[in-house]
Amino acid sequence: MKSIVASTALIASLLPSTVRAERLSFGGGVTVTSDSLVDGLSESGNSPAIQPYLEIAKDGFYAGLWATNLKDDVGNRAELDLTLGYRGETGSGIEYDLGYTQSFYDKTNAASSELALSLGAPVTDRLSVSGEVSYDLSEKTFGESLGAEFALTDAWTVYADFGRADPSSSVNWGAGVAYAIDDRTSVDLAIQDTTSTTPLVALSLTYAVGDRSE
Repeated sequence: MKSIVASTALIASLLPSTVRAERLSFGGGVTVTSDSLVDGLSESGNSPAIQPYLEIAKDGFYAGLWATNLKDDVGNRAELDLTLGYRGETGSGIEYDLGYTQSFYDKTNAASSELALSLGAPVTDRLSVSGEVSYDLSEKTFGESLGAEFALTDAWTVYADFGRADPSSSVNWGAGVAYAIDDRTSVDLAIQDTTSTTPLVALSLTYAVGDRSE
């Protein structure tokens, strides 16, 4: 399970037409990071990663592609995720997202799949909280995470989250600060850790491109 972080929300804010599309819309971008961190662990072998993404959305339904280079213990060096889902917002401002993700790897034939439901709600004008429950269809295990983010200014955001990828894994947590350089570009400095490993730090730059709606 990929834990909730405020940088994800910041990336989404760079693509407003894609996130809340009543008409057909397209969005994409790329993240360059010093280390690909997921649930407190490095997926890129403590090395830099390039992560492009594309999304098409209409009336709340969306389909997305996300890719990254990685380095795992079975020889995989690349991952491609295909996501289908539906997202929206209630009249009280609660955002919801129900998605299915299929992950493919370059060296192994095995593919993983996951269902996830996430909710987010504003507490104040600057503070928001979020939560996610996921189910790994391959491993038949549940994961969960909770997060919060606080907007210091229109450009600066701090965030924190914690969770567990599955019942047998260590608890993981993360925190960081994100800065929106402009409507398309953001920088994120994050630290992640688990109860059984040492902390890891990553610096990331995200640039959103090609967003348009019809």
